[in-house]
Amino acid sequence: MKFILHEIKLWFKDENAEPKSYHFLADKVNVITGDSTTGKTSFWNIIDYCLLSGKVTIPTEIINKVLWFGIRFTVNEKEISIVRRTPSNGSVSSDVFFNLGGFPDNPEGNKEVAEIKAILDEEFGITDALRFPYGKGLGKTTFNISYRHFLLFNSLTQTIIDAPETYFDTTFYGKEEYDKALSHIFDLVIGVNDMENIKAIERLQEIEAGLKAIQNQEKGNQNKIKNFEAEIFKLVEKCKAYKFIEYSESIDSVDDAILVIKETIANTKKVAENSKLFSEVDGLYKSRNAIQTQINAISQYQKEYDLYKKNLNKSADSLQPIEFLSQQLSDQLVDSYETKLFVESLESSLKNIKANLSKKITEPLKVTGDVKELRTQIQEIDKQIAKLNEIKKNYQSEGEKFIVLGEIKYAYEQILKKEVSKPIDKIKLNSLNEEKERLAKVPQETSQIKFLMKTELNQSIQRNFNLLNSLPTYKSSRVEFNSDKMILQLIPDGQMFPLDNVGSASNYMFMHLCVYLGLHEHVLNIEQDHIPEFLFIDQPSTPYYEGKNDDKAKLIDAFTLLNSFVDYIRVKKNKHFQIIMVEHASKDHWIDNELSYFHTVAEFFEGKGLIPNDIYNS
Repeated sequence: MKFILHEIKLWFKDENAEPKSYHFLADKVNVITGDSTTGKTSFWNIIDYCLLSGKVTIPTEIINKVLWFGIRFTVNEKEISIVRRTPSNGSVSSDVFFNLGGFPDNPEGNKEVAEIKAILDEEFGITDALRFPYGKGLGKTTFNISYRHFLLFNSLTQTIIDAPETYFDTTFYGKEEYDKALSHIFDLVIGVNDMENIKAIERLQEIEAGLKAIQNQEKGNQNKIKNFEAEIFKLVEKCKAYKFIEYSESIDSVDDAILVIKETIANTKKVAENSKLFSEVDGLYKSRNAIQTQINAISQYQKEYDLYKKNLNKSADSLQPIEFLSQQLSDQLVDSYETKLFVESLESSLKNIKANLSKKITEPLKVTGDVKELRTQIQEIDKQIAKLNEIKKNYQSEGEKFIVLGEIKYAYEQILKKEVSKPIDKIKLNSLNEEKERLAKVPQETSQIKFLMKTELNQSIQRNFNLLNSLPTYKSSRVEFNSDKMILQLIPDGQMFPLDNVGSASNYMFMHLCVYLGLHEHVLNIEQDHIPEFLFIDQPSTPYYEGKNDDKAKLIDAFTLLNSFVDYIRVKKNKHFQIIMVEHASKDHWIDNELSYFHTVAEFFEGKGLIPNDIYNS
């Protein structure tokens, strides 16, 4: 993908200050050189920020002076300008100016970040055809790819340039997300997979997961059926144990077992009626006792009445002498008023008693008949009680049996409430198997392509490695990029296994240069559409300056490698490539050695820096 950075421009918070621009050339090694802490490394931070990073990596002292950051570049023959307001309170700004053309005089936000990202995605070749390689019906790939993920391959930062185990600075962009991005798109970048293959492989994984889910469902269904049958037959055994069904009855199928249980439960009402026997007997005893109480009351009445008559006769007998005295001895009795009055009173009482005794007294109740009727009722009740007691003998454990039957009924209902086995989707199963068969060849084809693409990548890295003069110890070594570990390995001539350690930071710096140059060469060879044709390199001289070892020969060897790479791409391949490099070394290194593709963009020595002194010190 053709990409040329033309200009970086800064608008300052000081209204009286003129904007500052830095210009870059196509097909050149564009160098910003200078002392430490002058803002050289911030060039990549500014480029990344204007390419809509979600992180703030620009130093605070620069943010405090700059109001807007802008980059102007060409991508796919379109000139684009993106200007973004400076971060505020540690957060990126959403105020962005976007233009198909040059910079504005006074930037103002005119587009949403999401809208600009969508435009850049399209320019980087990230279209729906890439996101939905099998159509939107089957969804995106599991990794939501963005143009920003490809910037991993365009920035050789100072943090990793001489690191033994790190070749791509995922930490700079966001380690978790970009580690995942690297694992997804590296094969895509080198031509092993297009997104259709990636989606096919992902789809195969989804199919395997779907088939496994169906298998697990079927296994679960079988377990549910077994458990269901076991619980049903367990209830059948319980029915036999309590003689609801004959123990000798043979029940082979679960359907027969269910039928037997249902019939047993259906008899619950009958058993419930038998259970009323106990309360009915109690009721009869209560009725009998009530009738007996009435008979006892009547008997008591008769006894008291007979006693009354007996006492009345006794009283009459005791008064018999009065009548004799009155008839035979009246002339001999004291002839006084009181005496006559007393005798007459006794005679009167005797007459009354005789009169009462001579009368035929009518019973106030039909006592005899009532007692007879009541005794008849008792006899009838006794017959019923006797009959029920006879029945009761056959139901000594009826209460317990009723409880057990209730337990069986409840257990059966609970079994039915359990999750019913859901039949597997046979249509889906057949569809997944057919799709699996169709896609199964993709990994095999991909494996063959991967071997070819990795071989070609290693050849491109090897071509650059062979141009170096600063690694005489490893001159005849074979390079191999390990895509599992994402590192370059050296295999000495005649050996089968790679070296664990290649020595100094300087050696690793050269290996990093070879990887990035070889990778971009390979990308250009296969005409990969998603990687911009430029590379930012942050201070290849780091191993020498930090170690206070100004090995000019090795540094010139590194610069010569970069110069020859641009020449190779421009002349031999007839393609385009741009390098942007920040350095400590002075421009004498490339001028004196006639490195014709080097272009000095700016020099930050003697107090100069990214921010002009008059603005920085104001």
